[in-house]
Amino acid sequence: MIRSFGKWKPSISEKAVVDESAIVIGNVVVGDYASIWPGAIIRAGENEVIIEKNAAVMDKAFVEGHDRVVVGEGSIISHSAVLHGSKIGKNVMVGIGAIVLEVKVGDNSIVAAGSVVTKDFGENSFVLGVPAKKVRDVNGKEIEEIKRTAREIRENAGYLNTEG
Repeated sequence: MIRSFGKWKPSISEKAVVDESAIVIGNVVVGDYASIWPGAIIRAGENEVIIEKNAAVMDKAFVEGHDRVVVGEGSIISHSAVLHGSKIGKNVMVGIGAIVLEVKVGDNSIVAAGSVVTKDFGENSFVLGVPAKKVRDVNGKEIEEIKRTAREIRENAGYLNTEG
């Protein structure tokens, strides 16, 4: 369901895929080849939410905030994750059920499943816990795995909203 909120209407690339059970409300910009999966909710009012090129918001994830929100190119917001008022860099994996609250997460980072992120983290950070702490740097193999997963998600998005 794609709908306006007050004077704001979503702007969704013709090359993006939004599942029919996802909800995209208001001042939301969805870039080329981005995908919004079943049950995801993306909501914005005056301050926009931007889902950049090749990014994915997976099943039942929730994205909104009082400030501008950005999901960087090639990043993945995993199943049931919550992203509130945050800026996510490029090639970031936000794990299943993670909660990211009004922070910045740098490029090529991983937020472990179930983590609660309440402070900023720079590039190449592997963070986990409640509250999340950086435990180490993300290595090149892990960055390539995030990119591979983003490509697979983009390829699989072609199956959303199709019959048979």
